[in-house]
Amino acid sequence: MNINNEEKKDLFELAETCIKENKFEDAKNYYKLILDSEPENLEALYMSGFLCMKNNLYKNALEYFNKFINLKNDNPFVYEYMGMMDEANRTEYFNKAIEINDNTKIMKKDYSRYIYIAFKSYEFGEYDISLNYSNYIYNVRQMNGIANLLGCIYYRKGDYDRALSLFHDLNFIYEKNNVYILCNISSCYRKKKSNNMAIRYLEKAKEIDDGNKLIYYNIGSIYFDMGNKKSALENIDKALSIDENYEEAIKLKEYINNLD
Repeated sequence: MNINNEEKKDLFELAETCIKENKFEDAKNYYKLILDSEPENLEALYMSGFLCMKNNLYKNALEYFNKFINLKNDNPFVYEYMGMMDEANRTEYFNKAIEINDNTKIMKKDYSRYIYIAFKSYEFGEYDISLNYSNYIYNVRQMNGIANLLGCIYYRKGDYDRALSLFHDLNFIYEKNNVYILCNISSCYRKKKSNNMAIRYLEKAKEIDDGNKLIYYNIGSIYFDMGNKKSALENIDKALSIDENYEEAIKLKEYINNLD
């Protein structure tokens, strides 16, 4: 099927109208007509891939996006979309997007996209990718959520000092009143074998939220690591008084008691 430029323009306009009206299948059909006539039309390939992705048709989306990058390989959006969908090649696609982004000035309109990918790639366990996207934002805007994410990334990568630096800054910002940040600081000190400091920050967290079973469990497990079974069991029992079905606490208590 061959269509002239005027007909192609009409098909694009019809597809755009369908998208605005949430008629995505109709839009895909219009883009298909364009691709039947012009298989290498970049806009139609991009939008077809995007619509398939939106409908969770990842295999079809990847086919369209692969055709797109074979023709034009400088669009970071496409590599980011592919990274989200293709677990086997995720690192490769995101690294390609990062390579492009590193040579592009960050615009305000990019913030929400970078933030989403920073958190999503952290969820995937792709900490280096998450670090890159977090730094894109943090270098231009020191958002508390991104600072915390960076701390978590450094923690996962074993750089506890850098993680602590970020968490301590946040602790100051939150006026030492954020349980989550206090627990993050404690986790870093525990990894550094500074158990007394770890307990100190958990005790501060407990003052704010004394009904949090996880705080008592962690205090108990640290005391156990230190060889203080009495204090360990006291805190584990407190965790179980909050949640009698708390499986981790039950197992740790049984383990400690079986050592006697």
